[in-house]
Amino acid sequence: MILFGPVGVGKTHVAQALGHLAVRHGANVRFTKTSRVLAELAGGHADRTWDKRIRELIRPDVLILDDFAMRQLSAAQADDLYELVSERQGR
Repeated sequence: MILFGPVGVGKTHVAQALGHLAVRHGANVRFTKTSRVLAELAGGHADRTWDKRIRELIRPDVLILDDFAMRQLSAAQADDLYELVSERQGR
């Protein structure tokens, strides 16, 4: 699901509420900013723990990426995001 709209209309609030609802129904949920996930994966390239880090991001039943598409992605970030989405879909 993608929540789209101008700044300040409550997208993060709605995403958090949906995450809480999923937890109440027994799901494992992770909520984080997209920039933090991309930085975490970039660090994995640097220290060769990328596979371990992406496995941690694939594990939750629900992954909520806040502030998605707030900044233009580099080619490496776009590749990491593609891999994350692909791996989660294949789950």
